[in-house]
Amino acid sequence: MLEIERYKTSLSKVFSIQKKFELQLLVEKELADANFKIGKIPKEANDVIQLKCTPEFVKLERVQEIEKEVHHDLMSLVLAISEQCGEYGGFIHLGATSYDIQDTVRGLQLKIAKDQILDALDKTIEIVKNLAEEHKELACIGRTHGIHAIPTTYGMKFGNFLNELLLAKKTLWESKVAFGKFSGAVGTYASYGTQEVEKIILEKLGLERQPITTQVITRVIHANYIYSLALIATILEHFAKEIRNLQRTEIDEVRESFVKAQVGSSTMPQKKNPEKSERICGLARIIRSKINPALDNIGLEHERDLSNSSAERVLFSETSILTHYILLQMNNVLKNLYFNLPKIKENLYLRRGAQCAEHLMIQLSNKIGRQNAHELLKKLSNEENFLEAAKVNEIVKGIFSPEEIDNILEPMNYLGLSKQIVEDLLQSIK
Repeated sequence: MLEIERYKTSLSKVFSIQKKFELQLLVEKELADANFKIGKIPKEANDVIQLKCTPEFVKLERVQEIEKEVHHDLMSLVLAISEQCGEYGGFIHLGATSYDIQDTVRGLQLKIAKDQILDALDKTIEIVKNLAEEHKELACIGRTHGIHAIPTTYGMKFGNFLNELLLAKKTLWESKVAFGKFSGAVGTYASYGTQEVEKIILEKLGLERQPITTQVITRVIHANYIYSLALIATILEHFAKEIRNLQRTEIDEVRESFVKAQVGSSTMPQKKNPEKSERICGLARIIRSKINPALDNIGLEHERDLSNSSAERVLFSETSILTHYILLQMNNVLKNLYFNLPKIKENLYLRRGAQCAEHLMIQLSNKIGRQNAHELLKKLSNEENFLEAAKVNEIVKGIFSPEEIDNILEPMNYLGLSKQIVEDLLQSIK
């Protein structure tokens, strides 16, 4: 069994061989019906095709048997349907090229996939929105370059994540994928003599048409879709990395949930690893790697070559399923995220006032100038206890009382507009 089986979701069925087969039958059936409606197929032929062009009569196993002989998966399907339709088998696939069927089936698959991914993403957004609201006043130390900077809040952390998710949702929403085509071998409609067949079929299937195609729909559409999934995956990786770093033993501010029977290491019994967040990060790399083949598929030769076909048999299913999977994983992580409040507070006060040196510098700037204040406090930051060093420094104590210094270097007094920023963000998406 392939390793990808480990990451199956409900989307796996959408991209299964069986589902693709069923959709191909559906599209062939709708093609026959459209041809009947414009007078190209007699009623008795269409009646038989509508009855027989179903999985009840046409078997996937038979299609696969024929493919071993003819080495063409779509023609194998056509021949298997024709066998069931007897004398009317010659009306199957009338006017169509293989990718009239395949691209239309792809449009149906991607339409379902996009809807399910958006649904999972909406759940992520809702969870993160609630976390931002709940923790908008939970102060913590901010870090830049991995080093303690100035105070921030967990509301800001979740707010930034939320904003990125909203941007990603917009990108996915705008990447239209629900397209089909029935324009023939090079897109001229020569085999149909009309655009009416395409119009009838796509309207019935709930798909749109491109204003012009070659033998295939432009792969710009699919590249946009793959990029949008890679963007989602990268944003999830961004926050998964944050969780992993915050779960480090030395930091220990948040933790993934760890069930009683769960094992962190096969040899170190004490280990409780952020394995779900690590998994998200790892799979995000795979999802991003699909961008290049999606772009390469745009540059087909002349009116089309076959180089996109093999890539797309892997590209769409893996990228869609893995994106769906890591969204579901992130939702599980976030719903069960543990906040170690004592450690959050301990880390906030760890630098003994140095975490608010910027605040003191700004207050001193009015008296001794910004550059002088910066140089003075840079030297004081080398002391083990910045707060006490500031209180005994001749320049600082000549300007501020000990109580004023305590107040200036209190982290809770240097959270800026963090609460308002989060509230404004949450209000903007209501």
